[in-house]
Amino acid sequence: MKVNKLIIAIALVISPFINYAQSQFDKFEDMDGVTTIVVSQKAFELMTKIGVESDDEYLDLIKNLKSLKVFVTENTDVAKQMAIEVKNYLKTSNLEELMRVNDNGNNVKIYIKEGNNKDFVKELFMFVKSEDNQTVIISLTGDIDLNQISKLTEKMNIPGGEHLNKASKQKKS
Repeated sequence: MKVNKLIIAIALVISPFINYAQSQFDKFEDMDGVTTIVVSQKAFELMTKIGVESDDEYLDLIKNLKSLKVFVTENTDVAKQMAIEVKNYLKTSNLEELMRVNDNGNNVKIYIKEGNNKDFVKELFMFVKSEDNQTVIISLTGDIDLNQISKLTEKMNIPGGEHLNKASKQKKS
């Protein structure tokens, strides 16, 4: 009986941290000036069942995804809030920096959480600040094959996705 109480106590202690990480960026979803894309695991499963895409490789990739969240803004006040939330998230999420690119005023930072082997990650997180005042947060979770991620972002037309091809090549080396 004491073991069960201990397990419950531990679960209660860590659950706020789990919920915080999962919903930390959700507050941007309802803000004016923020474009939001949220795709759930159920939606990815449905896409594979419908099979609208004829590319089997693409269907294999999306069936292993849990969630995709994209937040985009050009509002400078919201962008500042996003930067603060990203900084806080990176302190607590155990993500490893994969690469940084600063090119003509476009600043891209890509982070990952290691998966089962060097080609797979559990989370891919990207923060983009462009010279045209666009700020983008992308969080993709699941069993993600870095060799195929650029294909996914291209087909789903995800903002900032063009940087992921470079990232997947960087991770391999």
